[in-house]
Amino acid sequence: MDFRVKLSKAPFSSRKAKYVLDLIRGMNVNRALETLEFCRRRPAHAIRKLIRSCLANVDYLNEQDSRKGMEEIDADSLVITEARADEGPLVGYARRWVPRARGMSFPLNLRTCHIKLILSAPEEAEEEEMEEEIEEKAEAGKGTVEEKGDERGEEEKTNIEEETGSHEAPSGEDDEEAQPGETKGEDD
Repeated sequence: MDFRVKLSKAPFSSRKAKYVLDLIRGMNVNRALETLEFCRRRPAHAIRKLIRSCLANVDYLNEQDSRKGMEEIDADSLVITEARADEGPLVGYARRWVPRARGMSFPLNLRTCHIKLILSAPEEAEEEEMEEEIEEKAEAGKGTVEEKGDERGEEEKTNIEEETGSHEAPSGEDDEEAQPGETKGEDD
């Protein structure tokens, strides 16, 4: 089930709001609230209030649904699936003016924006798939890095042995004082 909230005519530009919305898009609601609490951008406060309002609406609906015997929705499991900020009307357009060069004046544009959030509960099938992927990655990641490192090391050693004909590293690789005209590994 999706829950939609909207804030109209927020007193900041949509560009500034988009920076904050990019931080929280796709996050769990609790994680998003924590992130917004420490975000120092101006729209963060308004967006945090908007999310809290949506959570209050979910709690209210849960109370109503419990009276009817319907299934409750866990507010903590909600995820921000869509977050967007669209341009709103210009406030004070053609009422306030800024003096410019050669006696001209330009209107002072105070921008506003409309913020729309959609919170939805993740589907159980998606959660199970995500858990399975995490488990597969964890199983695949155990010990394979060391094994791959050992295999690569032995392959490199055999390649070096074939090239040089000995079990030692080729001479001249450790020689840092080689001149630009000289080739490494050759004695004149």
